[in-house]
Amino acid sequence: MIESPARITRVEGASAWVVSVAPASCGACGGKGCGNSLFARVLHAEEPEFRVDNPIGAQPGEAVVVGLPDGALFAAALAGYILPLVLLLACAALGQHWAGELGAVAGGLCGLGLAALYLKRRDSPAAIEPVVLRRGETSCASR
Repeated sequence: MIESPARITRVEGASAWVVSVAPASCGACGGKGCGNSLFARVLHAEEPEFRVDNPIGAQPGEAVVVGLPDGALFAAALAGYILPLVLLLACAALGQHWAGELGAVAGGLCGLGLAALYLKRRDSPAAIEPVVLRRGETSCASR
């Protein structure tokens, strides 16, 4: 289980909205995302909030530990990067075979479109949803 410290900002039913808390070893960002990146400063000027399941009933202001099951990041990388790349290349190859260079471009765009449709319509398995594991821990751990 991948674990990260967080702070509850608000609660909505069985879900909680959390902001990440920077581990003590990282003083660069103070919990506002990676402050070393220009993109992080532009895209996340404020603390980004994330929705997580809250089975322990933590309340706003509490320090908690949020967990993500092992393999969840790998599954997300496969779905978000590998699948679109494979569909792009496969459809571009088919388009090249049938209609030359213009067909390759059109096929590649169709492959990316198919990947986007799949990712938009697929159900996110509950097994890869982040969840509040416990209260009160402020140090970062990865187990």
